[in-house]
This record gives sequence, structure tokens and C-alpha cells, in this order.
Amino acid sequence: MLVIVAPVTSSRLVTLLAAAWTALAAWVSFGAITFTGPANGMLDSGPGARLGLLPLDARHLAIAIAAGLVVAAIGLIRQRGVFVASAVSPLALIFMPWLPFPVPAVFLVWTGAVVTVVWLGVALALARAAMRPWHISLFPWSRWPAVIPGVLAFVVFAIAAWSASPSRPGGDEPHYLVITQSLLYDGDLRIENNHRRGDYRAYFAGDLAPHVIRPGRDGEMYSIHAPGLPALILPAFAIAGYPGVVVFLILIAASACALAWSLAWRATGSMSAAWFGWSVVTFSAPFLLESFAVFPDAPGAAIVLTGFWALLREEGHGDGPVSSSPVPWVLHGAALAMLPWLHTRFAVLAATMGGLILVRLARSSNPFGKAAAFLAIPALSALAWLGFFLVIYGTLDPTAPYGGDVGSSLAFLPNGFGGLLFDQGFGLIATAPVLAVAVIGFARTRRLGFEWLVMAAPYVLSVGTYAMWWAGSSGPARFLVPLVLPLAIPAACAWASVTSRGAKIVMLIAVLVSAWLAAVMAGGADGRLGYHSRNESGPTAAPYLEWSNPVVDLAGGSPAFVPLPAGSALEARQAAARAGFIATLPWVLCIGGAACGIIVFGARARSSETIIALAMLALGCGAMVALAVVWKLNAVEPLTIVPAQMQAWHTLAADRVAVIDLTSRRRLTGTDAGRIVIEMPVRRAGRGTPRGLNRPLATLPGVPAGSYLVTVKRHGAGDGLLIIGVGNDQFSIVTRPLAVFDAGLRLELPAGARVLTIRGDEAARDQLEAVQLRPLALAAAAGPRVARRAVRYEGGVAFFLDESSFPEPSGFWVGGARSTSLTLLADTAGAAPALVLRNGPVENRVTLEFGSRREEIVLAAGEERQFDVPAEAASGDTVLTIRSAAGFRPSDTDPNSRDTRRLGVFVRVVGRRQP
Repeated sequence: MLVIVAPVTSSRLVTLLAAAWTALAAWVSFGAITFTGPANGMLDSGPGARLGLLPLDARHLAIAIAAGLVVAAIGLIRQRGVFVASAVSPLALIFMPWLPFPVPAVFLVWTGAVVTVVWLGVALALARAAMRPWHISLFPWSRWPAVIPGVLAFVVFAIAAWSASPSRPGGDEPHYLVITQSLLYDGDLRIENNHRRGDYRAYFAGDLAPHVIRPGRDGEMYSIHAPGLPALILPAFAIAGYPGVVVFLILIAASACALAWSLAWRATGSMSAAWFGWSVVTFSAPFLLESFAVFPDAPGAAIVLTGFWALLREEGHGDGPVSSSPVPWVLHGAALAMLPWLHTRFAVLAATMGGLILVRLARSSNPFGKAAAFLAIPALSALAWLGFFLVIYGTLDPTAPYGGDVGSSLAFLPNGFGGLLFDQGFGLIATAPVLAVAVIGFARTRRLGFEWLVMAAPYVLSVGTYAMWWAGSSGPARFLVPLVLPLAIPAACAWASVTSRGAKIVMLIAVLVSAWLAAVMAGGADGRLGYHSRNESGPTAAPYLEWSNPVVDLAGGSPAFVPLPAGSALEARQAAARAGFIATLPWVLCIGGAACGIIVFGARARSSETIIALAMLALGCGAMVALAVVWKLNAVEPLTIVPAQMQAWHTLAADRVAVIDLTSRRRLTGTDAGRIVIEMPVRRAGRGTPRGLNRPLATLPGVPAGSYLVTVKRHGAGDGLLIIGVGNDQFSIVTRPLAVFDAGLRLELPAGARVLTIRGDEAARDQLEAVQLRPLALAAAAGPRVARRAVRYEGGVAFFLDESSFPEPSGFWVGGARSTSLTLLADTAGAAPALVLRNGPVENRVTLEFGSRREEIVLAAGEERQFDVPAEAASGDTVLTIRSAAGFRPSDTDPNSRDTRRLGVFVRVVGRRQP
């Protein structure tokens, strides 16, 4: 038998090595880096050892092998081994934290979710190695080519909205919706009765106080928020409620992106440039996060873009040949007339945009006719807008809803301007770096760039001098979102005018990084990474940075402009501005220098994949240098020990892993989880410091399900109480004397705890130095079983897994027409508690589900009935779901009640004798 063996050429050998390199990098990417912690004697190799946890389960190993096979297939089929090897070379960054010897803290940047950025760059390089140059085009017969980018934008925004939906609506969104309900139900803008009735309970679970500063001239409550957005979304809310509003806003945002694509195409004549301009705005986190939020900024951005459509129309870029018809100008004027109604600050945009359009019209055919058509509706709208304030507040002052003081000062401008552009959590460029590319395009479209600056400068001045420039609880750079969409045109011009391969690859990587940031903010932690506000008591860290890497302090190495604490004086703002700009400078120099180097090298490189690989390595190293410099400038401890240890616990709970001591270069055996002990230092309060049981001594977020040993470090041997709870409320699951924790107390968490809170009385506060948590056994809970809060009742502890219930000391209410899920953990095995169901004043049907069992109980108004929980359902392993079919509001049945919650059935957890 003749066997033909293909010769192992150098190209094939390089391909196989690259495939093995990729598979190993993929396996390492799934791993976690942690530390043994600050306590001595936890590990033979000494305190503070760096540990690496590598998954050994079939799923992760299969994905790693598949990644290697993909690289092997590309290299062998295309016979481009050397180019494939260069494409995967940026994976060297991923191995930096795993080097088996002491490494600088900055090497540990490449752990956690951050590594996905490296993989995206490698995927881009591999795609280039696998395929011939691609060309983006549309069907030549399409009469509406912008439909495709509009549909794609709708899909992107819809996915983002679905990902972030658990945390929406939030911030000011419910207040806009309340105004919508007032218009719909009452035909007015008086919101007191809507808040009193709790109309907002249809979409918002908490209590919502009215946003009112100054009452109207009739003494009624009118919201400080403008009525334009509520009026705009009114039909959608009437048809489908809050979900209908979200879909309607996404349609507006997607249509605006389609218009941006169309204007970019007409301005450049290049499909690829138009798609680049489209991607610049569509994948920018500030606009994407506003595309489905009930804020006026995304609709305002769409209207501002129509103003630039009007500017381009007179150059022949709008809709073919220049037309003398006044009809388009009536529509442009009507659009701009809406801006002040959406928000008072948009009046600045309407005025400057209108002035720019009039300047253009002055040089057009039939200028007076067009100008008259353009100004007709805005003139009437301006009179009506001022008349609105006169009727409601008795004055023509648009700041009347704010009491005549909007909290602005020129002294706030350095902090506001720097924060709106560069702040790690709220900055436009910091969260969407690709928008900086538009500056290059202004060189080609000088007039358009000048007009954009004329429009943007007074607006940025007005919002940058506002005390709360970060816009409260919202997405990044919300106040600057109305300026974003027109940047698609200069960004497209930049793409069309640049001929350097290196420059275009830098632009593509900027899009890739911006899209990654947008995906993380919208999809991470149910949208809580993108929408946040300033911390009221400590340094404000961007949540997405903390989530992206639990091992090092990315936030401490990034620019921050938010002054702290809340209500800080002008000196604090000035200090924050100085520190923010100083921290921004290393990032600009390092990333800018790396980009310039890539552009220079790109002229000499043989292949695009080589340039992409070099770009990823250069930009990655530039980011590392910038982080290290800012850490040094801010005197920040770069390692975040506790979050790294918590990540390790989750890894140990979920998968079978190999634990390697990277310090001593050996694999560990035995109970690996018990070697990682979290120690939370306790800051003791002085004698003059306000005290109270509700002030936490320490908090620990994201604790996985399992059994733990809680011990304390303290000086002295006095009395005191230590209180352990789940969540941030006053309920506890353990309240024991401090002396009990000296030897350790076993703590059972059948469901993971969103936040584990440690409190103590005054005596405990004076003695405590630290609280330690040692895992005895970690459990991977089935599904998203994370307790939002927990309450100890008679005979056991209830761990609530959602926000659909209202716990009280004696029991809990299940929301009306809602279901809630919880786990019960009996104090004594086999002695399961019972549930006493007390119905509200309406007939109700209550359904209980646990395991495969389902019970339905029909309750008359006010009826009470007991349900015995089986012993196996009170072990903490079974999820108990209770649904109340009906509900009532206490404020509707009792005129003296201010409780607007919609309640269903009250459940008491009572003990019963062991059978």
C-alpha cells in the first residue's frame, strides 16, 4: 500500500505553531488571576502569591481547540502561514499575566473581559488573511439605499435595548413617562395626581418623588422636564405603553442613522466611506445608549442632523440638484422648531442652527422665499414656547421651572468641558474614541467643520458650565449626544481622503474598540454598566472599567473629572479638573504616539494583517504605559485584591479548574477554594463620628452560593454585635455577639448574594479591624440565582431573587399581578417552615410553584390560609415561585394612606414542629 505524506513545509509548520499558540491563548483567556490575600500563613509559598485558575471542563477546552483549528484552516487553505502567524501575534498580550515569575501590575491588565478586545483585533487580522479585499456595496437597483443601514441600526439598537432592559427605565426616564401619562389620562401637565395614584408603577418598581422645584401660578405641580418628548411619544405609549415608546424611539434613532449614512454617501460619493461614517455614530456608546432611553437627547440629535441636511442641500448634496421649492424649508424649519420643546438647552442649538441655515440661504436662488418658508413655523413656535412659561409660571423666563437658577457658572467650565470629553465614565471621547476621527475629516470639509463648531461651541459652553454636567443617572456624555450624528459626515470624509493603510487600520481599530465599549455598557450587568451616576461618598469609578478587569484598578489609571463628595465646593471642582487633564495627557501622548508609529510603519509593511497585528500590539502597549503613568501620578494601588478573589470564587464554583501558583511555579492540590480568603478591612469610626446600625462596616458584592466561615480580627475582647445581611436595606440574616466570630461562624448562602453587608453596633465598631470570609464549599447555583435581599423569619431565612416582592419584618408582600421567586433555608434540617397567605381586599388566585409541584389557592378578600412547605423545598436548593393574579393599592382603599404600591398577597413565614 502506497501512503503519500504531504511534506511539512515551513509555511505549514508556522501555521501549526500559530494554531497551537491560538488554542493555548484561548484556554488562558478563560482563566482567572487572583491572589492569596494580605493575611499571612494562607499558603506555603507565602502571602500575596499570584494564582492562575485554568478551566478543565470540556466546553472551554473544546472552544480553545476550535479556535486553533480555525487558524490552522486559514493558514493551510490559503497557504499563508507567515501572515497567519503575524495575525495572531497580538495574543502575546494575553500571556503577560501568566508569566511564571513576578510581573509588573500593568501586565495584569490583560485579564477578564478586556481580553476580548485583543481577540477582536486578531479576528480582524485573520479575516484579512483569509479573504481578498472586500468591498461594501448595495444592490444597484435599490431606490432607497439608506434602508439597509437603517434596518441594521434598528437591529443594533433593539439588541442593546433588550440587553439593558432589566435596568430601564431609570434616572429621569420615569418622570418623562409620568408627564406622558398626565397628557394621556388627564389632558394636562399637572403631575401631582399621577404621582399620588402611582401611575408610574406600570413601568417603575420604586417610589418616585415628583421633580418639581417651583409650583405653577395656579399652585399646581408641574415637572421641571419639558413637555416636548412626552407629547412626541404619547401615541406610542397609548398604543403599547413603555415598550411601545422604546420601539418608537429606536425607530427615530435608526432613521437618523440611515440619514447620516445617506448624507455621508452624498458628501463623499464612496460606499465604504459612508459605511464608516455610519459605524462611527451607530457604534458610539453615547448615542447607542440614548437610542432607546426616554430622554430628549437622541430625538434632538436626529433633528440637529436634519439641520445639517439643510446645509448640505444648498451644496447639491441633499437630494440631487438644488431646488427652489420652499416646501423642504418649511419642513426643516418645523423640525428645528421642535428643539426647545424637547429641552430648554436645545434652544441654543435651534438658534445657532437656524442662523447657519439662513447664511447658506442668503447665497441661494430665491433666498427670501426660502427664508420666509424656513422661519414661519419656528417664529410661531418660539412665541408659543415663551407663552407656555407665561401661562404656567407667569413669566417669560425659560428657567422658571428650575426656580430661575439652573446652577450654571463659568467657573465650572474646566471641569465640565474636560468631563464631557475625557471623563472615564461620562466623557464622549473616552467612551467612543472613534469620534476623534471626525477631526481629520474637518480638514476636507472645512466649511462644514466650521459650521459644526459654530453650533457646538455655545451649546458646549451652556452645558459645560452646568453644575451637574454628567446629567445625573444616565449614559455617557448625554448632554453632547445631540452633536454626535453630524460627525458621521466628516468621519466619512476622513476615510475617503486617507490613503495610508496604517491610518485606515487605526480607524478600523477605533471603530472596533468603540463598538466593544458600547456592547459592554449596554450588555454588561443588565445595562448597569452604561447608566450610572456619581458616587456620593467616594471616588467615582466607571462601572464598565471595574467589570472589565477585576484584578487591577483600571478606573484609577483613567481620567476622572467628577468632583467629590456631592455638593463639593468650587475648589474641589478645580482640583478635579486639574487632576483630570493631567491624567488625560499620558493617554493622548501614548495612544497618539502609537497611532503615528502605526501610520509610519504601514507604508513599509507587506500585508494589512501585519499592520493590524502591529497596531494591536502598539496600542495595547501604549495603553499599558498610560495606565502605569496615571497610577503613579494618582498614587493609586494598582491591584484590586478582593474583586480578583471574588472572581476566583466564581470560577471555582462554576467549573473544574487547575490552580497554579505562578509565584512558585507549581500546581496546587487539596481544597483550592479555602486557600483564597477575602479580608475586608474595617474603618473604625472616631468618637465624634455619626454612628448607626445602617452604616455598613464592609460590603462585598457578587458573593457566589456556598458555605462560608466568617471570622473577625479585633483588638480587645469586649462585647458587641455583628450583623450580616444581603442587600443594602436594614434586614439581616445573622445577628450574633462579636465573640462568636472569633473562632468563626458558618454562613450558608443557598443563592449568590448581590451584596453581602456587614454591620455592627457601637461596641463592635470600636473593636473591629477586619472581617474575613473563607469559603468552605462553593456551589454553582442553577441559573441566575442571586439574592437581591434576604430576611430572617421564624424558623428560617428567605432569600429573594428578584425585585417583585416587598419584604417587611414579619413577612413580605407579593406584587399585585406579579410573581416573585425566593429560596427558603430552614434553621433546622427537616423542620420546614409554613407560609401563611393573607389576601388583600380583593378576590385573588395565588399560585405556588417549587420543583415539579404546582399549587393554586383561591382566596376571598381578606382571607388567610396556611400552606405547609415540604422539607425538601426548605433546604435552599429549590426555588419557590409565588404569583398573585390580582392586586390593589392601599391608597385606593384607605384615603389616609400614601402607599401607592400595587400589592397582591401578604406572606408570613412561620415555624412548625418537625414531623
